[in-house]
Parts: sequence; C-alpha cells; structure tokens
Amino acid sequence: MVGVAPTAIAKNDTGSDGTVRVVVVGLTSGHAKGRVEGKNGKVQDDLPIVNAVSADVTPKQLSDLQNDPQVQVVPDVQVDVAGMAQVAPSTATPSLSISTTTPSLSISTTTPDSTISTSTTTPSLSISTTTPTVSITTTTPDPTISTTTPTTSTGATTTTAPAATASTTTTPASPTRAPAAVFRATTGATQLEKTGRGVTVAVLDTGITPLRDFSNRIVGGVDYSGEGDPYTDSFGHGTFVAGLIAGNGASSNGAYVGEAPGASLASIKVAGASGSTDLVSVLKGIQWAIANQRALRIGVLNISMGTAPFPSSVQNPLDQAVEAAWRAGIVVVTSAGNTGPINGTITSPGDDPLVVTVGALDDNGTATPADDTMTNFSAVGPTAVDGWFKPDLVASGRSVVSLRAPGSTIDVAYPSARIGDSNFVGSGTSFSAAITSGAAAILKQIDGSARPDTIKGRLLAGASAGPVGNPFVDGFGSLNVLGASKVTAQLVQTAPTVPTPLGASVSLFVTGAGSAWNGSSWNGSAWNGSSWNGSAWNGSSWNGSSWNGSAWNGSAWNGSSWNGSSWNGSSWNGSAWNGSAWNGSSWNGSAWNGSSWNGSSWNGSAWN
Repeated sequence: MVGVAPTAIAKNDTGSDGTVRVVVVGLTSGHAKGRVEGKNGKVQDDLPIVNAVSADVTPKQLSDLQNDPQVQVVPDVQVDVAGMAQVAPSTATPSLSISTTTPSLSISTTTPDSTISTSTTTPSLSISTTTPTVSITTTTPDPTISTTTPTTSTGATTTTAPAATASTTTTPASPTRAPAAVFRATTGATQLEKTGRGVTVAVLDTGITPLRDFSNRIVGGVDYSGEGDPYTDSFGHGTFVAGLIAGNGASSNGAYVGEAPGASLASIKVAGASGSTDLVSVLKGIQWAIANQRALRIGVLNISMGTAPFPSSVQNPLDQAVEAAWRAGIVVVTSAGNTGPINGTITSPGDDPLVVTVGALDDNGTATPADDTMTNFSAVGPTAVDGWFKPDLVASGRSVVSLRAPGSTIDVAYPSARIGDSNFVGSGTSFSAAITSGAAAILKQIDGSARPDTIKGRLLAGASAGPVGNPFVDGFGSLNVLGASKVTAQLVQTAPTVPTPLGASVSLFVTGAGSAWNGSSWNGSAWNGSSWNGSAWNGSSWNGSSWNGSAWNGSAWNGSSWNGSSWNGSSWNGSAWNGSAWNGSSWNGSAWNGSSWNGSSWNGSAWN
C-alpha cells in the first residue's frame, strides 16, 4: 500500500445513547439489515446499490458485527468539500493542510493548459511479460472505528504545501498568477459545435444556486444535507463546479463559459454550509442518480470530493457505489484529490479503477500548451491499498474562474476571490473534474449510445501529451475533447473482484496489466507504444528523496495534532515510512532502469 491513509474514524462523536453510525455490507441490503437487527442495532438507511445498510450501533453491537464473518463494517467517515476559494492572484498554491478535526478531502481548483490535437493515436502503456515485479510494501495498521480519536482534514486552498518532494520531475507552478478561464480553448471545446445539449450532468456536491448562467437547465435535484433545498448552495462549491461544467457565460457577457454550456444539470446536494458530509449521504446521492437516470437523462455524474481510500476498491462501499453507477450507464468523473504530490495520495472514489479520475495542471493562463505545468497539490498514484494506475488524465485546475454563489460560506470568507459581481476564482482537482465532466457530456451528445467505457476510452486516447508524461502524475495526458471526439479505439474494462488486503505488497506489473495501460484492453491499431521508448521510464524519477520517508516522518505526521497513540505512535514514525521499503533496491535498482522500461518492449509487437 502506497501512502496509506490514516486510520478511518467514524464521522460523528458517540451519540447521547452511546451509538455510532456505520455502514454494514452483506450479501444483499436485506441480509445486512437482518444481521444488524439480529444484534439489536438500529438500521437507518437502505443502500441496495452496495448491498448495505447504515446503522446506529452501540460499542457492544459494533464489536459483535465486526466479529460477524457474514458482514463487513465500514465507518461512516466524513467527506469534505471545504477549501475552494483563492485570493486572486494567489501567492500560495493550495495543498494538503493538517488539522485536528476529521480526515477528509479538501476541494481546491487550478487551471491547466492542454494541447489541441486531432490525433487518435495516443500511445498506451503495454505491460510486457518480462517486466520486473515492483512491490510496494507498508505496515500501516488496518482502519479502525473510533468515537474519540480526532480525524484529519485537507484544508483551504490558501494554505502552504508541507515539505514533500514530488515523485516526478514536475516544474512548480509560478507563485503568483492572475485568474483565467482558457480551458475551453485548450481542450478544443471551442472548435466543436456540440455543447452537451440533451445530456444531464448530475453534480454531487453542496447544491446548485439557479443563476442565470444555467438558463433553466437545472432539471431536478435532491437534498441529503439536512438543509432541505438542493437549489440553495450555502457553501458555494457546487455552484462553482456546475459553472465549469455548464455555465453559459450570461452573467459575464460570455467571458466565463463552462466546458459544455448546453448541458443540463441535476443537483445532488450532500453537504450544506459547512462543506462537510459523510459516507452515507454520498452513497444515498449516488443511489438517487441511478434511480433518476432515465427520467432526468443523466449521462454523467461529477463527484468533486473524496475521502481516505480504504479498504480495497473491491470492498470500499464508495468505490462499489460508483461502479454501480458505471454499470448502469453513467459516466462517473471524480477528482484525484488535493493531497499530492506524494505517491499514493489519490482519494476515494478516485481510486476506483473504472471511473475517470482527474488531476490538476496549471495552464498558466495561456492557450499555449508549451508552458503547462503540474500543480504541486494534485494527488499522485498509484492508488493506496490496490496500486491502481491513477489519475487517468489531467485538466485545468489552478486559478480557474467560475460562478459565485452570493452569501455562501466561501463567498463571505474570501471576498478578495470575487471577480466582478458574479464570478469567483479557485484552485483544485475538483474543478479539473468538473471541466472533464463537461467534456464527457459533449462526447455523450455526439454518441448517445456510448457506454461509460467507450467515453473513458475516447477521453484517454484523445488526450494530449501531459506536462510530465508519468502515468502516476498526469495519466494519459491533458484533456482534449476535440481529439477525443475523433477516437475510434475502444476501451473495455473489467472490474477487479479480489480485494487487496490492507498492508499487503502489490505488484505494479499486475496492477498495470489490469488497467487501461494494458494494450490488450484496447481494440484498435492506435497503440504502437513508440512514445514510451525514452528516458521518461528509465527509473530516475523513482531514485530520489521522494521515497526516503522524510515527508512522512516530519512534524505533520508525528506531532500533537494527531493526539493519540493511533496517530502519534510508531506506525507513522517508524520503518514503514522511513525504511528500506521506500529507499531500497525495489525503487532504486535495475527494476526501473533496465531494458523493460527503456527498451524495445515499449516499441515492439506488444503495441502493434
């Protein structure tokens, strides 16, 4: 497991009756309900898309369920969308902030530049049978459910990044940059007649305020936040995301237009004024999207939020929920997370192998791809627990401009981030995901019968060269919807069925072979692999301080802010982060510098 997330903590403190909320997964939701009620627990929600129920249980009932071999118990973890606003121009790039509250995902934004290309021959990574097995090993303990241990929060975008070295040779973004909205030009959307019309993008977020930029295209919604109105965005994040997807620029005289200005929207509100929600609310939101898919013509589901990735994607209810939406025919687009640039920091559900996971690049406010750089907050793969190759691609995510929700939490907290009366600036992978959701809506309009695998394949095969060319950093490259619209190669994905045990070693040879980087997953001649026959894969990016553990061995992981043995003990300060597993031969030896990464195996018949 790479950079495993800290121990999972239940969202809420112990209730007045001594209970805690959990998700109990069984063979079916009815089976899970029976197991809970058989131990006198109180079932709260039916979650059939993941064969589960949510339940309030006492410590004794929790212990009994955890010892029940017929069910799996997962804490109702907190999921956070806090931290989007940016003082413009920003003097600090948003990144991971450590707090003493609850482990969650912070949502930020940035704007990357992508190359416009009509080529459909973007190479994929072939996994040769002679490629050496590279193992990632940690000894981090299994997640536990606690009602007392504090959790972590990835904070506001105005914070400064902790001392950590990127896992690749990225160029840091400029410390200051004026806001910009050039992403439609960089992705080629301005060269397409299609605008996403007839396709609904469901936005699972903090709600959408019905501004005139949406021109009565919000076709439905639901509120699981407790505030009772999906069309009031009291936090401000969901409206900003929706503007990047489908705003038509009416409030800015066309200056700030979303990627798919003709698409419709559905507001799935799971968080209120605090920007925080929980796993159960998110699961209910995904379930609602599936139930209303046909009635509202939902073709894309945007999830610009996330949480610590545990357990394996095969068992994680959040990952299983997005896979259920995917199987139902909904293209699920998720943010990679603002937890980079250390390897293994992709958040859930972005760690799921099926969905489209998007990282953030900085386009530096120009339509010229030559100056594109990676942001230093965009999460980096491979994924924790399973070692899947992520993110899938990158898109603009730094200093992007979208819609302001007047009077919302972030609007009041960051008045300097306002642009005029109607717009706002922010940074984060949330917004990269939003732009990509707009691109997916355009592709769905072009081919209404296309299944999610097909749309994902076109996005990946049509991507332009990324800023660094590392599959764990910028995936298949930069979003290019114009190129994607011309792709004929077909991607066929198979969801894994065998979970990876927490703390187990994983082989990148195996995980790569099971991903979109395996040429056999594609049906088409576009994958000849010549672009992988260069120095980018000679191992130098693995032979640096980013693996020596210092980023995991400093005060951020070892200080009082973690308050308690599970956060402050040897598990986080010992050999698991600072020893040979990260600094030894498996990362520094011939496995990364030999012929299998630098030679003919990337340019031969495996790709032809």
